[in-house]
Amino acid sequence: MKIISMYLPQFHRVKENDEWWGEGYTDWVAVKKAEKIYSSHRQPNIPLDENYYDLMEKSTMEWQADLMHKYKIDGQCFYHYWFKDGKRILERPAENLLRWKDIDMPFCFCWANETWARTWSKIQEKNEWAFRFEETKKDLGTGILLEQQYGGEKDWRTHYDYLKSFFKDERYIKYNGKPLFLIYKSRLIICLGRMLSCWNQWAIEDGFQGIYVIGANTNIDTEKCLDGILNHEPQSVMSMMPRRIEDGIVKYNYKELWDALLSIEGGMKKTYYGGFVRYDDTPRRGKGGIVVEGNTGDLFQQYLSMLIAKNHLAGNEYLFLNAWNEWGEGMYLEPDTKNGYSYLEAVKGARKQYTEYIEYFKANNERLNLALKQELDVYRRKIFRYEKYWKVFDLWMKVREQGKKIEDYLILKNIKIIGIYGVGMMGNHLIAELWEGKVEIAYAIDQRADFIDVPIKVYRPDEMIPFVDAIVVTVLFNVEEIKEKIEKNLNCKIIFLENMITSLAEGRID
Repeated sequence: MKIISMYLPQFHRVKENDEWWGEGYTDWVAVKKAEKIYSSHRQPNIPLDENYYDLMEKSTMEWQADLMHKYKIDGQCFYHYWFKDGKRILERPAENLLRWKDIDMPFCFCWANETWARTWSKIQEKNEWAFRFEETKKDLGTGILLEQQYGGEKDWRTHYDYLKSFFKDERYIKYNGKPLFLIYKSRLIICLGRMLSCWNQWAIEDGFQGIYVIGANTNIDTEKCLDGILNHEPQSVMSMMPRRIEDGIVKYNYKELWDALLSIEGGMKKTYYGGFVRYDDTPRRGKGGIVVEGNTGDLFQQYLSMLIAKNHLAGNEYLFLNAWNEWGEGMYLEPDTKNGYSYLEAVKGARKQYTEYIEYFKANNERLNLALKQELDVYRRKIFRYEKYWKVFDLWMKVREQGKKIEDYLILKNIKIIGIYGVGMMGNHLIAELWEGKVEIAYAIDQRADFIDVPIKVYRPDEMIPFVDAIVVTVLFNVEEIKEKIEKNLNCKIIFLENMITSLAEGRID
C-alpha cells in the first residue's frame, strides 16, 4: 500500500495573492502571524530551523523528496487548480517538478474544484482562502476571485491536454496503467459522467489504460463513473460530529475524531479511508476557526497504524494522508520546532505496527454484514440523486431569474422541433417552459409511456420514433447509456438539459 500525502503548492509568490491579500502573501504570512487565542493554544507553529521555504527553489523540493523517502511517504498529491476558461493558479511547483526530472518525487493531482471567493460573497460552495487578511467590501464587486466552471467538451479537451504532459511523466502515480486523479468535490460537477467519459477515451488514445479517478468528499457515485471514493479527512468526519464552541472557535478532540473516522464503513463502491495529521486553521481564520485538540506524535502513530490496517483489509492500494505541508491549517508532516520529526517518525513506525490491528478490523467487518452495507448504499444513492437534481434545478431557477430561457439556447442552435427524453420532474418543467413558445415539442420518450399523462404523444424508447431536430434528455444519470439507446433508433442531435442550463448560466452556447 502506498501512503500519499496531500501537497499544498502555495509557498511561492503569485501576482493574484499580492493583489488579494497584500504584497508578498503566501501561506507563510498567515503562519507567522498566527496568535494564541486561549492559554493552551499551540500557536504559532514554526518550521524547524525557521525553514520558511520557497517552492520556486529546486533545493526545497529536493529536500522534501529526501524526507519523503527517509520516512516512507510514497508520493505527493498536488492540489491542482483549474478554473473557468482554463485559468490556473499555483501551478508552477508542479510544472517545475515536470522539468526537474532528477527529483525523485512520485506525484499525482487532486483537482481542488471550488470557486475562490471572499467570505461575504453569496457563493455557497467556495474556498475562503485567507479570512484574516480580507479587506472591507468597498469596491470588490461580487467577492468572486476565481470562478469554478466546467464548460463543455472543448473545455474538457483543453484541461485534459494540460494534464497529459504530467500523466506521461514516469513519476506520475498510476494504477494499472491509469494515471491516478482525485477530484476534491466530485459531487459539484454536474457534467462529471460525460467529462470523464471523454477523458478516458482521450487517455486510451494516448496509450494509457484510461484514468483512475477517485472522488473525495462524497459518499456515493451514482453516475458510476468514478473508480473509487475517498473519505477526505478531517472534513468528512467533522461533518458528522457535534461542534463544541469555546473561546470563539470551534473545537474538536483529536481522539474522538480518529475513533469516529475509523468506525466509518464504505458502501458497495470502493472506498479509500483517509487520515489526517492534526488540524488548526486559526492562522487563516483567527476567531471563527477550527482547532482539533489533544494530538501527539504517539497518538498519530497508533491511529495511523489502525488506518493502514483498515485500508489493507479493504484491499486499497493507497492511503491518502492530510497533509504534507498545510501549515495554514495545522496539517503538516514537515518538521517544526515543537515536535521535530516526530510525526514523520510516526509514519515510519505505523508501517511496522499496523499488523497488530488486522484481527481487530476483521472482527469489526464481520459485525457489519453485507446486507447492512447494501441497505446503507441504497440510502446513500437516493440522497446523492436528490442532491444532484436539487443543484441542477436551483441553477435552472437562477438562469430564469436572469431572464434567460431554454428556448433561447435552442433557437441559437437553430433547433425548432424537439423530442423530450424523460417525463419526470425535470421533463414536466421543461414542457411547461417551452409550451406555446417558438420551439415545437413533437413528442416525449419514456419507459413508462403507457402511464404518463401529458398533452403530447409519448413513445417508449424501443418504438419507431419520428425524426426531429434534436432530442433533449432531461434525465441526469446514466446519460451515456441513454444516448446509445436513442442513437440505435434515431439519427439526430442529442442535447442534455443539464448542459443547456449550465451553458446558459455560464453565458456560452456549446
